[in-house]
Amino acid sequence: MILEAGLAKALAAGGGLVSSIALIGGMAGGSQFATATSDPEQLASAVCTYTGKTPKHPAPPKPHQKILPLTTKQTANARIIIATAQDLGLPPRAAVIALATALQESTLNNDTIGDHGQAFGLFQQHPRHGWGTRAQVSNPRYATRAFLTNLAKIDNWAGKSLATVAQAVQRSAFPSAYAKYEPHAEHLFATLTRHSAQPKPANDDLHLSAEDFQAVRDSLELATSLGVPRATIVADVQEALHAGKLPSAHKGLTPHNTAQRAEHIVTTVATHVCRELSRKIGAVLDPQTLAAIRTSGRGAIALAAALKMIGVPYSWGGGGPKGPSYGIQHGATTKGFDCSGLAEYAWAKAGVKIGGHTSTQWNAGARIPRSHLKPGDLLFFATNPKHPSTIHHVALNIDGKRYIHAPTTGSKVQIGRWTPTREAEYAGGVRPG
Repeated sequence: MILEAGLAKALAAGGGLVSSIALIGGMAGGSQFATATSDPEQLASAVCTYTGKTPKHPAPPKPHQKILPLTTKQTANARIIIATAQDLGLPPRAAVIALATALQESTLNNDTIGDHGQAFGLFQQHPRHGWGTRAQVSNPRYATRAFLTNLAKIDNWAGKSLATVAQAVQRSAFPSAYAKYEPHAEHLFATLTRHSAQPKPANDDLHLSAEDFQAVRDSLELATSLGVPRATIVADVQEALHAGKLPSAHKGLTPHNTAQRAEHIVTTVATHVCRELSRKIGAVLDPQTLAAIRTSGRGAIALAAALKMIGVPYSWGGGGPKGPSYGIQHGATTKGFDCSGLAEYAWAKAGVKIGGHTSTQWNAGARIPRSHLKPGDLLFFATNPKHPSTIHHVALNIDGKRYIHAPTTGSKVQIGRWTPTREAEYAGGVRPG
């Protein structure tokens, strides 16, 4: 880590934070470090201060509303709906109506089959009603274009209520059902379009390799978690440049512009991390969940660590205490996590060793009744819930309704939610340590 020497000096000078850096080195616990790192929103805010900006989260829902948790596939389908509306030159309101309709009809799951096997796709369109063939209406882009084309034919559709417009297109037996999804659709549209509109960090002129970029990022996150001043980080990056520890940043470097280059590197990396953490937090954590996380001790630290890994690829046998890694067999070419690798990494960040396999993780702590689960507790699923030897999956609890996990090959670390299948497979919860 770049900041090892300089950070240690700063911590020693600060006195009160010395215990925290010692705890990072392998000792468990530590209220100061826990306070800084168990709150994802606080970490994002800390990182964002290094860019001179504050994190901009999507507007929270009203108190009586909850943000719908979406899988990676559901989010991808939402993006398709928004992009199709934009391609057709329709205003944002059209995309919001389409999103709300798809949430009601299929919860944005394209493989949904309804109406006794006669309706398909995101909008549950009937081939026999002239929407197209089953293959066509099961194509998200085709289905969205068909929906929006019919929407645009409605007189003064933009001036009518969402439920009225959706019903005019869908002709549903439940015409009032669309209205309840309007706030969720608006929030989803705002979240996805805000993120897509953000420029990528200007790394082109830095020419930092992936390894060097990650090294600066790791140091930045550690330092901001502990409240180390920005000037200390810049000075350490400058020292690293002098020592040749960031070889990819040496192009065009001279003794006269080293300080400027260090400033630019810290600003660029901080901007990237600020945007990433703010996006993930805004998409996943509502105020109630954040409040629960802040009172969950080590479990909060573990959950915060796992949430930062959203989007990392699944890799069979991949991941461990140090983070994503190349797996084995069909995971050998992918750097990421499998379910137990993610759990091991997350709890290692909380200072607890739980092992890298579900069999050891099942015995890594106390059994917790489902009604007493807290954020970060491990959830185990088995072929036969009565026999721990059949456990095949582990996840980290978020709020009793959602969890974070690495599902399967071809997927990414993501938020999951309880389904009838998960209910049937649930073997129990464990609180490590």
